[in-house]
Parts: sequence; structure tokens; C-alpha cells
Amino acid sequence: MSKKSEKAEIKDVTEADQLTISPAIKDAFRSLRDQKVAMRSTAATRAIAAFNTIRLPYPRQLEAMLTFQEAQDLGRAMKGRRQTAICVFDPPHTGKTTAAETFVDVANEGAEEGIRPVVFMSFGSGGGPSDMYRAILKILGEGFPATKDLEILRDRACEAMRHARTDLLMIDEAHEGGKGSAYGPRLTAELKTLLNGGHVGIVLLGTEKAEEMISKDQEFLMRTMAPCRLGALDWAVDEDRDLWIGFLSKLDEEMIRIGIIAEPTGLADEELALALWQACDGIIGQLMSVVRQALRISIHDDRDFISVDDLVVAVDDWSISLGLCDTNPLERLLLEAA
Repeated sequence: MSKKSEKAEIKDVTEADQLTISPAIKDAFRSLRDQKVAMRSTAATRAIAAFNTIRLPYPRQLEAMLTFQEAQDLGRAMKGRRQTAICVFDPPHTGKTTAAETFVDVANEGAEEGIRPVVFMSFGSGGGPSDMYRAILKILGEGFPATKDLEILRDRACEAMRHARTDLLMIDEAHEGGKGSAYGPRLTAELKTLLNGGHVGIVLLGTEKAEEMISKDQEFLMRTMAPCRLGALDWAVDEDRDLWIGFLSKLDEEMIRIGIIAEPTGLADEELALALWQACDGIIGQLMSVVRQALRISIHDDRDFISVDDLVVAVDDWSISLGLCDTNPLERLLLEAA
């Protein structure tokens, strides 16, 4: 038999197998949908969707928002004169984007049509100065410019911000915009142009990776104010420990209030709070992901409360699986209780 014939035969067998297997899988899934497990899955979906809407007032985020307000006020006061920038470079899941989006929503509420005091954009998919200006133009309703000329794009974006009375430009995922040997220097050079021209104040948000881009441009660095910090909380620092435990207490209360659990988990218990801090490295976003996974586990076990066992498994399933921690600090709580 020729190789061509062999390939044809293999292909025919594979297609035949698919025709045999697919209906069986479909029938099995249809049957599964009508059983209790489907109801459980629906309950988990609803609970997780509700959990994802939780936004608790967090002092560090509120402080950051006040800093953003100062930056906006300064941007308005310094129109036409050299502006300044603020950098917020912290680990992922520390609340940078949530704080920024909340501030932008408040800053722009009540503005007249066509007026946008604060413009918020993201370098989530990377890019350089041209991409930045195109994003600004799109946000301000100016469409997508066909030109690739950076100077024309800059002029159009600055004119659009002037008409929109924009005081502050907030750029999220700044570390993505600085990727590559070419984009980093070009981006900071362009940001300096905006600052030097007195067009708008700037807030840069990103991970610590953005610090390298900024540190390479000393001229831009000298145009920044003291950085705003939203980093991980340190258990050894009294204020940070109180913030962590306070957040856990409010999270427990909020989950009961919105009806996704029937009784408190006791997240704020000091031993459990410490173990969660160790597992999540003091990062609020990681904590939320662990508790969300524990909630899912509890519902799949037909319970309306989250147990320590659920949290232990959640750390294994999420934190350890993603390489965010090597060991599970919550396991010692089970050993002590045994």
C-alpha cells in the first residue's frame, strides 16, 4: 500500500471514529444537564458571578484614588506649563486597575457631553506611542486615524484632549507598552513631550517590570512625583496586618449579605488570616481568587458555607497549581485540629 493510501485510510478511520464518538458524548452531556450536577453547576455559576461583583472599600485603594485626584487637579492647574507624572508600579492583583477605573468613573460622572476630564487607556496588548495616540483618539470619539505619522497623531490627540478638557491621562499596563528595545525609549520620550508641552498630567500603572523602562530615562524620571504604592501587605507591620484582617472580616460579611454563603467562614480568625496571608503573599487579588475557588468547591459539595478544608483545597488548586506558592500554609490548621 502506498503512503498516500495509508494516509487516506487513517483519515477515513479517524473520521469514522469521530462520527461514532460524537453522538455518544452529546447524549451523555444532554443527560448530565438534566441531573442534579447541572443544578449544582448553575448554582456555582450564579454564586461566582455574584462574588465577582464584590468591591470592598480598601484603604490603600482609597488613598491611591486621592492621589489620582491630586494629579488631576495639578494637571488642570498646570495647563500650558510643564506637567508631572505619577507612577504606580506594583505586583499583579494589588488593585491598581480597580482603583483607577473607580476613580475615572467618579471623575467623569456628570461631565457634559463631549467633555472627559480623565482619559483611561491600557497597553494590554502592547504597542508604542502611535498606539497610545490612536487609543486616545478612539476613546474621545475621534475614530481610527489612517495616518502612521507620529507627529500628526500627536497633534490630533492633543487637540482632542484640549476639546474634551482632559486634565489627566491614565495609562494602565504601562509595562506592556514598554516591551521591546524600541518601544520603551520611544514611549518615555513621547510621554516627556506631552509633559513638557503642558498638555496633560499623566498617571502610569503597571507591574514592577515598568520600573526598568522608567529608570532608563532619567529625564522622564525627574518629571515624576513620589510613587503611589498599592503593594502586598506585610504581616509584620501592624497597620498592614490590621488592613488584611479587616478586609477578611468585611469579605465574610459581604458574602453573607449578598446571599452566597449562609454563615461566616471566620476568615478574620488570626490563625486562618495568617495562613491566608502566607498563601497569598499578602496580595488582596490572590486572596479573592482563593476564596472564589473555595466557594466553588463548597457549592459542588452541596454546602452553603465555606470550610477551612475548602480553603486548603483552593490553595492547592489555584495558588500552588499556578506556581504562586510552593507549600500550603493552611494544611497546618487541619493538622492542629486533628
